[in-house]
Amino acid sequence: MPNAADGSVLGDDCKLFYSATLGGAGALTEIPVVIDDAISSERRAVESNCRGDAEISEHTGKPKYSISANMLFKRGTPGTTYAAMRAAYVAGTVHHYALASGAIADVGQVVFRIEGRIKSWNETRPDNDTVKVAIEIAKAADNSYASNYSTVSS
Repeated sequence: MPNAADGSVLGDDCKLFYSATLGGAGALTEIPVVIDDAISSERRAVESNCRGDAEISEHTGKPKYSISANMLFKRGTPGTTYAAMRAAYVAGTVHHYALASGAIADVGQVVFRIEGRIKSWNETRPDNDTVKVAIEIAKAADNSYASNYSTVSS
């Protein structure tokens, strides 16, 4: 496998992947997204995001993670990824999500994993050709898989 780009940081060119198989064992499918502030981590008054900005005023309790992103699709042909994400949102289905700064299999790649539900879906059509869907993925409270950061080693 290729090595991750030198100096790549989670936040540079973030890519979001999902799998319907929980526990991190399933094949991952890329979701076409534009990430603004991708990962927010909160411990009461603690906030950080994908680009590394952080404001910490108190460390208490377990962190609560969420991922915010904008999915972009061509109008009229959103395809199977759009259909899968929409169905997961409507049904409240838990999926395994992985956020990386490039190809998910690159050695040295830092990956953030979370099992969660899409808790918000805001669909707009900013121009005639594009469907923009703002989503927020929140950790599933009833899931035992711990959200984590990991580094691809092989």
